[in-house]
Parts: sequence; structure tokens; C-alpha cells
Amino acid sequence: MKNLRHMLILAAGLGLCSFLGGCSVQNQLIHKESLENETIGGTPVSVVSWNLQTFFDGKKEGCEYKEFQKSADWNNEKYKVRLERLCNFITQVDADIFIFEELENEDIIYDISNQLAAGGHNWNQKKFWNYSVFAKEKNTAIGIGILSRYPLNNVKTHFMDIRIHNTNQPSTRYILEAEASIEKKKLVILANHWKSKSGGEQQTEIWRDWQESILGKRLSELLHDNSTTPAILICGDFNRDAADFICNRKNQKDWKKELGNTIIRYADFGYTDFIDINSLWFNDYGDYVCTKGSYFYNDKWERIDNIFIAGSIRKLSFEPLAINPWASEQGYPIPYKIYSGQGWSDHLPLFARFSLIE
Repeated sequence: MKNLRHMLILAAGLGLCSFLGGCSVQNQLIHKESLENETIGGTPVSVVSWNLQTFFDGKKEGCEYKEFQKSADWNNEKYKVRLERLCNFITQVDADIFIFEELENEDIIYDISNQLAAGGHNWNQKKFWNYSVFAKEKNTAIGIGILSRYPLNNVKTHFMDIRIHNTNQPSTRYILEAEASIEKKKLVILANHWKSKSGGEQQTEIWRDWQESILGKRLSELLHDNSTTPAILICGDFNRDAADFICNRKNQKDWKKELGNTIIRYADFGYTDFIDINSLWFNDYGDYVCTKGSYFYNDKWERIDNIFIAGSIRKLSFEPLAINPWASEQGYPIPYKIYSGQGWSDHLPLFARFSLIE
């Protein structure tokens, strides 16, 4: 596989958007047993998207965040313990595809695969996660990795180079694209980790707007420039709450209408447009599907991690996995602490099941 860079230098402005979320219903844990017996059409696939919170290896190479570079408490032994925990999570949840944000490098993907194999986590070769991709910008701290049971092809990275503002573009992360081949069907994965709010939410929003534009342009190409409509999964840490995208509050009982509950805007040379996609955080009436979010900050839930779908794909289930040991008894994420080596991540993983349809 060859990584391809897809560069967009855009020259149209994007406005801010806001939307107030509706009421919520009680979150319920998805039980695998009931889903295994569910009668569905199409090809089923399960996915996890999780921000792992600065998952660095045990070697200090200078690109790590300062708290890791300066800490005498961070070492290879603590990395190995954290790696084993992650492998236990992978085998416990047993999704077909895992998308991880905040991995330091490709070596960690190899370590995960080797640990899973050596530890006897899954003896069935047909169900092992034999395929992976990773991407990050050179000389940056963290990137995005995908671990899959299915072959991953047509790998691309999409990044931005914006030079029309008075301030320099900050370091941003790629959108990682890969195509999973699942029982003669294709699932296009677009994995994201947008600019953080560090430096001020309003001050940094313009860069998330541009990342939205790059995503929207790619979605337009995938949905409009193909003879058949592909199944598309868009996921990751967007550092923007699900309710802060421009959202459609339409009744969407008939999924075949392909009406999106979320709008992704994009700008191209000389014009602007948008793409309708579906955020799994909302039900058919525009209300939250559960009371929990994925990130707990200032005593309230945020839904900055997201899974969207578009095209020939249908949601079967979705939930933030608020389960011990990576969540507290109250369902809050347990952040990783360098000094003690305890904890997991300050984000909850998102779990979803889909059907790839004709």
C-alpha cells in the first residue's frame, strides 16, 4: 500500500455554526448475545473509535509531550503494562475494526499485533486483526492508527495548508483514509483528530472549520464521483461537540431516504457547499441516544468523539462503552496518570455495529 497525500489549499471562508441538543434517553449497554441473533440485511461489521490519551511507547525521542519527556516516572515497563491493558480491551470488545487516536508511532501498532499474537488473545487466525495502517505528520507527537480483521487498501492521508489568515496555521493532524474489503463489499474509513481547543475554543475554531472543509470535500468526491454509492464511516476525536455541528432535526425513520442529521460544509475554488451525513449520537428525532457522552469536562458530558455514516451503510447499534475497568462505577472515563501508571484514557471508547447494504 502506498500512502498518498491529498492537499487542498482552500480560499473561501467558513462561518461558525451552533445547534442546541435535545433531550436524552437512558444509555443501555449493548449485549453481543442479542446482536448475534439479530436478523439483519447486508454485511455486518463492528467498529470501535477511541482516543487513547497520549499513548506513547517507552522510548523518549523528543517528539513526546513535555510531561512525558520530563517525567522520570515514564519508562518501558509502564508502557508494556499499558500495552497489555489495551490488548485486553481489544479482545474483550472484539470489534472487527479499531480506530485509535493519539498513538505515538507505527511501532505501537506492531507491538499491539505482536502482543495479541504472543499472548494468545485470539487463536483463530481468521478472526485476528491482521491488517493495520498508521499516519502522522513528521516531527509531531501523535497520530492515528487503524487495526482491522479485513484487508485495508487505497490508503490516503488528507491534510491542509492554509495561508490566507493573519496567523500561521498551527500543527494539525491528517485525516487518515483507508478502504476495508469486507465480504466483497467496501467500507471507506475516514479517521479524524481535529485541532484541540488549546489556545481558546473560539480562537481555534477556524482550524476545525478548515478540517471540516477538507472532510466535506472528500465526502463529496466519494459520494458524487462514483458510479455506485460507497459505505462511508467517519470517526474520531473532532474536538467539537456533536451538537456544535450544523444539525438537521428531521424525522429520519426511513433510513433509505439517506437524510443526514448533520451537515458537513466545504469550500472549493470559487464556491461552497455541504454534505449530509448521520451522527450516531442522535436518534430519529434529533435527541441524544444516551445521557452519557465520551468526554467528561467541567462536570458535564461532552460528545467531541463521534461516529458518522454516509452512503450504503446502516446503523445497528451505538454506545459509548462506559464499562469497568476503563470506566468508573459511575461510568466516567478513567484518565491515564504517568506518575502511577494507573488509568486508561480521559475519553470513553465508542462502539458501533453496522450493516453494509446494496
